[in-house]
Amino acid sequence: MTAQEAAAGAMGVPRGRGDTLLRAVEEQERARERRARWGIVAGRVAVGVGFLLAWELASGRLVDQFFVSRPSAILGALWTMLVEENLLYHLRFTITEALAGYIIGASAGLLLGFALARVDLVFRIVEPFVVAFYGIPRIALAPLFILWFGLGITSKIAVATVMVFFIVLINTIAGIRAAPLPLLQVARVMGASEWDLQRKVIFPAATPFIIAALQITVPQAMIGAIVGEFISSNRGVGHLISREAGLLDTPGLFAGIFSLLAVVLLMNQGITFLGNYLMRWSPRRGITRDVV
Repeated sequence: MTAQEAAAGAMGVPRGRGDTLLRAVEEQERARERRARWGIVAGRVAVGVGFLLAWELASGRLVDQFFVSRPSAILGALWTMLVEENLLYHLRFTITEALAGYIIGASAGLLLGFALARVDLVFRIVEPFVVAFYGIPRIALAPLFILWFGLGITSKIAVATVMVFFIVLINTIAGIRAAPLPLLQVARVMGASEWDLQRKVIFPAATPFIIAALQITVPQAMIGAIVGEFISSNRGVGHLISREAGLLDTPGLFAGIFSLLAVVLLMNQGITFLGNYLMRWSPRRGITRDVV
């Protein structure tokens, strides 16, 4: 007998009728969640459209178009970039840099974070060094990486990697060390193996921290790739933005920025779905429950 059936029986409801009532309640809850999701989508669309309309009306009236172009002009510049300047090629190059750095940095941060957090003595030894390296402005390392790895794609991947690595590392360590000690002790007393502890206690405790880090570092990886392209590159969206800024082409500059914004939103949405899947055991699904 499930807990729901027991609760229905305790309230004096016959088992068959109790099952029907429970299914009706569950269906109502799912319908409420669907309405809430559509409400969130509608609210986001309304805010976005309202912002663009206000921007369109203000540009040229309250603000000089030279400094803040109209959304209609930005859309025209974006179309020109797509048709005449092969924007997709440059976008693909930047996405490759950011995604490679993201995967390398996140994987290294997760693996090293698990290793350090599970060995207390090692963690206490290296903790000051991790904090010290985290305090270094990672953008300032971009020229050094270009010196080490050259002007090609490797230096941009290195910048994106270091932008991601330390955030994932520190969050992973914090999440693992947040695992409840009494729960670990009880699991050991009941004969849980080390693998069982990792899978059933430690990983669920660390998952919200890890998902938060993975979401935060999506734009960080893109920033690392763009900064590398600003410094030295003849390809990528960072190169396009730098060129348009040099030409004082405000619509083109904003078009490059908005193309990056769209990519970051899509990548972040992927991490959100991953977080909802990993946190499906939680009634709140961690930090991502209300994100569509």
